Amino acid sequence: MVHMTDVKKQAKDILEETLDREAVIVLARISEEMQLLLQAHPEPGHHDVERIITGYFLEKGKNEEFIEDWINTSLEYGRTRGLSGSDLTRAMLSDLGVFRFMSFLKDKGLTDEQITIVLTGAVQQAVSGGNGIA
Repeated sequence: MVHMTDVKKQAKDILEETLDREAVIVLARISEEMQLLLQAHPEPGHHDVERIITGYFLEKGKNEEFIEDWINTSLEYGRTRGLSGSDLTRAMLSDLGVFRFMSFLKDKGLTDEQITIVLTGAVQQAVSGGNGIA
């Protein structure tokens, strides 16, 4: 069984080995943008969340079918976790943040396993009260 500190250390090692300073800055910017988005919408309505998600993906050149599938998948995933109302819509915004992190790390050449370790380390760091992996 992997201990929490082991995963955080693995995540830090992966980031240090694979990302340059510019990439770390981009990850920090994604984190800040998502925090601001969640602060600006503490009780987001479903239409607000759909507008935010649609706007993000349209900026990235995604088509309407992709966006609709993404929103439906996020809704379904949230509901399977027993979420509803503003908890569900906040989770959808959180899912967008995770998607952004994963996409960026994938673009930087990290494997799915490395991305999982990095995201697990980030979650464990956040739960333990830290401000980041490093």
